[in-house]
Amino acid sequence: CGGILTAPPGGTVTSPNYPSNYGNDENCGWLITVPEGSRVLLTFDRFQLEDGFDYLTIYDGDSDNATELQRLTGNAIPDPITSSSNQMFVRFTTNYVDTAQGFQFSY
Repeated sequence: CGGILTAPPGGTVTSPNYPSNYGNDENCGWLITVPEGSRVLLTFDRFQLEDGFDYLTIYDGDSDNATELQRLTGNAIPDPITSSSNQMFVRFTTNYVDTAQGFQFSY
């Protein structure tokens, strides 16, 4: 799971197996790149992760070494998230116990 995504045209990203439950021990990374001078905007349509154990972490740059913008877990649909540059990295990690439906976001 994961990959390199570009905009335009933009698109939709989902957790593995969505809308069915994602699996245990997932570790996915997506690099989103938009044209120079633009910023990345994530908007969430669905969000349901095992609270406190499974995470979607958003980074302000090209890898998970960049500044962390948000670390998301639980069932509340997050507010839109915007990068400060033309790149954003998204990491999805799950543990070995429970699973949930997961997420869907657009960029």
